[in-house]
Amino acid sequence: MVERCILDEYEDQRQAESVRIHLPGIGSYRGRYAYAAVIASVILLLAALLALYDVEQGSQTYIRNITQRNSTAELLRDVRSHLDLVENRLQRIVIEPVQKDVQKLEQALTQLSLLLNHLKQLLAQDDSRESQAIANQLQADLDRLHRSGMELVGLRTEVERWFPAIRQMREVTYPHSQAALNQLDILLAEVDEELSAEQRLRVVMSVSTLRHFWSAMASELRLFVSNRFGVFASDASVGMRSRFTNVIYYAEEVKAQINTLKALHEEGLLGFLGAESIDEVESRFTGWMRGAYQISVMLEGSGWRRDVVMLQQTIDPLLEQMRQRLRVINSDSENQSAADITRLTNMARQLTLTMGAMALFTIILVLLAYIFLNRTLLKQIARTALALKQEAQGNLRIVPPPAKLSEMRDLVEAFNEMRRQVHMRQKHLDHMAYHDALTRLPNRVLFRDRLEHALQIAVRDGRRIGLMFMDLDRFKQVNDSLGHLVGDELLKVVAERLQRVIRGSDTAARLSGDEFAVLAEGINDRADMIPLADKVVQALEQPVCIDEHELRISVSIGIAIAPEDDHLADDLIRDADTAMYAAKKQRGSAYRYFAQEMISEAAESLQLENELRQAVEAGQFLFHYQPVVSLWSGELYCCEALLRWRHPTKGLLSPAVFLDTLDDTGLIVRVIDSLLDSLVDQQKFLSRLVGRPVALALNLSPRLLNDPPFCRGLLKRLLEGQFQTGSLILELTEDTLTHELAEANELLQQLKNLGARVALDDFGVGQASLNHLRQFPFDLVKIDRDFIRNVISDSNDASLVQAIIHLAHAFDMKVVAEGVETKGQLAFVQNLGCDFIQGYLIGMPLSAEQAQECAAVDQASGGLFEPTEFLVD
Repeated sequence: MVERCILDEYEDQRQAESVRIHLPGIGSYRGRYAYAAVIASVILLLAALLALYDVEQGSQTYIRNITQRNSTAELLRDVRSHLDLVENRLQRIVIEPVQKDVQKLEQALTQLSLLLNHLKQLLAQDDSRESQAIANQLQADLDRLHRSGMELVGLRTEVERWFPAIRQMREVTYPHSQAALNQLDILLAEVDEELSAEQRLRVVMSVSTLRHFWSAMASELRLFVSNRFGVFASDASVGMRSRFTNVIYYAEEVKAQINTLKALHEEGLLGFLGAESIDEVESRFTGWMRGAYQISVMLEGSGWRRDVVMLQQTIDPLLEQMRQRLRVINSDSENQSAADITRLTNMARQLTLTMGAMALFTIILVLLAYIFLNRTLLKQIARTALALKQEAQGNLRIVPPPAKLSEMRDLVEAFNEMRRQVHMRQKHLDHMAYHDALTRLPNRVLFRDRLEHALQIAVRDGRRIGLMFMDLDRFKQVNDSLGHLVGDELLKVVAERLQRVIRGSDTAARLSGDEFAVLAEGINDRADMIPLADKVVQALEQPVCIDEHELRISVSIGIAIAPEDDHLADDLIRDADTAMYAAKKQRGSAYRYFAQEMISEAAESLQLENELRQAVEAGQFLFHYQPVVSLWSGELYCCEALLRWRHPTKGLLSPAVFLDTLDDTGLIVRVIDSLLDSLVDQQKFLSRLVGRPVALALNLSPRLLNDPPFCRGLLKRLLEGQFQTGSLILELTEDTLTHELAEANELLQQLKNLGARVALDDFGVGQASLNHLRQFPFDLVKIDRDFIRNVISDSNDASLVQAIIHLAHAFDMKVVAEGVETKGQLAFVQNLGCDFIQGYLIGMPLSAEQAQECAAVDQASGGLFEPTEFLVD
């Protein structure tokens, strides 16, 4: 209705307009305004010319004065601005004296000098002698400011001048610290080799502890100095008190350790140079503490930074004095301007009558203009505004009213273009809000919305829907090793493959990170999800080539069915997520249907994870050692380090209970890293007991193999000689080879070059191939216990064991038979030429002390068994 009225009125106006006489330009607001403006201007100009002649002569002088004072005020603003700039440059130099800021300071001072000279010249034309004198004083102040600024630059560029404490640290505490540490190195070097191991250990531990506390004391002093700048605490004084308290604490520990060394010297454990070294360390400690207290006094005083003192006491007062002088000049100029204004006011009274007449004319003109504008412009704008409101309310059928004048036509056209752009952008924003920016798949919001809609339809029609929740295995390793760009490309490929294998009625979505979901509607049975899951697994297991990297991924899938499992969207997603974690435990690509018992299993898994974290913090993990014995000499060859958990209530737990969770959470890295020292000690102790090198074998999971800090630590230990050549055997499973060989090849080669040996563990039950044996020269191959168990009764197992032994020997690799529990099994593998055996027949996993007793038996008896006892012709 409104739209029809607008069009009718527009048609009436168009017909009336057609009979009017058109002047050039009268069809636009610009033309009509031009005509009105010319007429009004002529009238006003005539009136203005009459008044202008009367005031011209009297006002020129006053205008000249006002112009001059405006120039003075503008110049004063420039001078104040440059003063602020100089102050800012000085403050920046105090913070960090870079050459660029020094140059900018000199430029600012030069520009300020030019402005002051200009100000003097301008004030010379004025009658105020006071302002001229102040301008001369400002020039003198600037000279002093320049000298002080350059002096501050020179002070700030010499660290020892603006921060005196640094000289004390370099000339006092540092030399004392270095001399003391050198004396401690001499003490370590002079440890008498004839001392017993316990005595040498006491000496080394005392000296090392002293070195540790001395280094900690020196570090705390450096942190004390850093806190003076507020680096580690918002309140510098609080941080300084805390750090100096730590200095005193470590100083007491150092003093106590010096006394301990004196006691060791009195026992005759430090050699003939011990007394001199201890006295030198004690003397250096006294000197160091004296220097530390002097540094504390310097930093707690008000003059700890001389550049700040100079800035506050010299430069800031000078800047304030210059600003005060500028304010005096400005005030004098304002007073003179006020006097001029008073004189101009008197002249203005003479123009009152003329202005009244012009005002009356203007009022009449405004009224006429309003009538014109209301008729030709305001009504048009109101109609266009109505169309805009209707557009905002979503009424897309509203069309802006037609316009007569060109400006309004342009406005209407702009409105139509704006509407088109808004609709297009709104559509784009809607797509962005409900789709993942990387993969273009629906995001969690849109997926949940579709899931709720599908659930409503399924409940209403008595149908089923299936939900697949997917997580890419080892995706984080791809990101960490190859970068996020490769990871993003991999996610795109996964999204494309998902869209190819699902039905047109299904919905694939990326929920977050490497988590995807598929909604399958209209299924008849739970089993209908199996073909789809198989397609997804097969599609995602295909190799992916990105930037010359061939990636092989696996996926864990959890499946939930509605309404059997749940009928609410969030609950169904939770169920599928729970099933996905159950599938992930199977390792490799797998899928599981949700079952109610999974909830309790997830709770138990979470409880186990919490207990494991507490166990790591409490240090409840330890190694047990299972002997590996030579079949041909009966002697102890090595021991495999097997992880155990000393649970506070359940006792000693085997890895089957906790190892998978420990590896999934990444805690395995912290556990193994914390036990490496005990592994080093045990290897050395066993070798001393037996009188020959006894190696220790350590299992490397994919998680350990892909943790750079752990690998660097292991390389460092080998490089430092903590493990003798050949005394560390690193065991890798076949599944680790399948997924990690390309990444691990370089690392394992470095480990071998440093003296470690590499064993292929559980050979025969994984996915390793002959190509893996050819690509990497393993030192040992360990036959899995599943083949050894039935080797006497099962001819197939016997043939496989024989083939593995011959194959390994063909590649010049030694063979270990795992799980040997009977004499018959031992005799069998011995007759096949196997090199070593491991199993309960020889020894079960032993504690560290029991392993040492076993080594003692081996040394005393020349072996753990007689090899010829089991030979069969």
